[in-house]
Amino acid sequence: MAQCLLFGTFMATSADILGTSAKTKVPRRWASHYERLCAERDKLLERDCSSVESFQPKLDDMADAASQEAQRSLSLVAATATAGMIVEIIEAIRRIERGTYGICEITGEPIGPERLNSVPWARYSLKGQQQIEASGWARRPGLPALEGLAVPDPLQQETEEAAE
Repeated sequence: MAQCLLFGTFMATSADILGTSAKTKVPRRWASHYERLCAERDKLLERDCSSVESFQPKLDDMADAASQEAQRSLSLVAATATAGMIVEIIEAIRRIERGTYGICEITGEPIGPERLNSVPWARYSLKGQQQIEASGWARRPGLPALEGLAVPDPLQQETEEAAE
């Protein structure tokens, strides 16, 4: 608990209240992976993933407006990828804490050490990954869908609905 210097009393921090301040027992076998995953998580959490503020382009400078919109789209893609990576890393840390790290979620077999060294957040053994890809369950890497911020015109929607 943190001590309040002004009054000399003890105040609970959010970590004390939520119970996250306790040291987790990490098996010695996974200690280096745990440290590596925690360091990567912290590095990713420090990134500024705030989106670029919306703007109203000047009609006389469409090239600048297009450039700003492209930059904004790239920022959104980077923020989405970072958020996804943070989730994967946090889930790997939880698997270490629960004792299920290094076990394939598909086959139940151990994940090879060379695979865990190269991708410490790996969920599947090579065999499990091949099964996922063969069945078509694999998440296809690519750009996430970007949705426009424009509000649809209600009059245009009514016209389109009437035409159908």
